[in-house]
Amino acid sequence: MIRKFSSLAVVVIALMVLLAWSPWRTGESAEARAVESFNQAWEFVADGCGTQCNGCGAISSRRMPFGVLVTLEYACGMIPADSPEYHRQATAFVSSLGTVHGLPTP
Repeated sequence: MIRKFSSLAVVVIALMVLLAWSPWRTGESAEARAVESFNQAWEFVADGCGTQCNGCGAISSRRMPFGVLVTLEYACGMIPADSPEYHRQATAFVSSLGTVHGLPTP
């Protein structure tokens, strides 16, 4: 019984280490996942937000335990000009499982 428990504990710890490191989630794939998730959330909102402006999209990413932090630049509504002064930024967490958290939603 003790041997089964210790084997299970080793497997669980190994999985936690693997998820914390998240080797299959690169900065580029996390950036693409964050932009995709953001655009899907705002797809059918009239005068909503989007990343289809000049200089918008994923502007930086940083590896964290269990995922990647991605900073997005986007614009909302009818902006007078497509310039950085009318753009906004948000930081999202893309987990090692591919879920995206912390983005502004409609």
